[in-house]
Amino acid sequence: MNKEITAVIFDCGQVITHAQNKDIARTMAELLGIPWKEFPRAYTSVRGEYDRGTLDARSYWDMVAAPFGKKVDQDLAARLAVLDMDSWFSINIEVVDIIIRLKKEGYRLLMLSNMNWEGKERMFGSARVAQGRDWIAVFDEILLSCDLGLLKPEPEIYRVCLEKARAEPERCLFIDDMPGNIAGARTAGMQTILFKDGMSLGTMLTEGYGLF
Repeated sequence: MNKEITAVIFDCGQVITHAQNKDIARTMAELLGIPWKEFPRAYTSVRGEYDRGTLDARSYWDMVAAPFGKKVDQDLAARLAVLDMDSWFSINIEVVDIIIRLKKEGYRLLMLSNMNWEGKERMFGSARVAQGRDWIAVFDEILLSCDLGLLKPEPEIYRVCLEKARAEPERCLFIDDMPGNIAGARTAGMQTILFKDGMSLGTMLTEGYGLF
């Protein structure tokens, strides 16, 4: 165990989960009648407030569709919400195995994720167990934007995270796939790894940080 680092903080989307399934995303675009080339911009346009918890699923999807003259009723919003979660919650078992190893080594483990209410429900529900591993149970703290009303990379969310980590910033290692979120963690004083894939993460943790 590296005695200098006592807490390891993981992002969820595109770290613990694989990247979004584009085939499912295309299905969402088709249901909305939005051209595929326009869909990513529309999808992300108000995603922050959806993840913050200030928009429910129907309001979010209605706002995605509005610039294209589309309306979303409750049934369509519910269908889109399920597809949306399907598109994200493919668990990266290689990263889950790393998390379990870190727990066995005695590190305090946290998740800090920008995630909406539907994501929280899926994560604690059907996505909780992957290949027989209850990866949720491994974490000491799970901090989600929808619960906190805060988003990465806002400074306050890192302050909350550090309180829950129970460690000085320099003794916390933050892992995320978004450069902006990494920059926010560095500003807060944490050590960081910009996530690429499970194999390189394992190498960094072993050879770069000596956590194993």
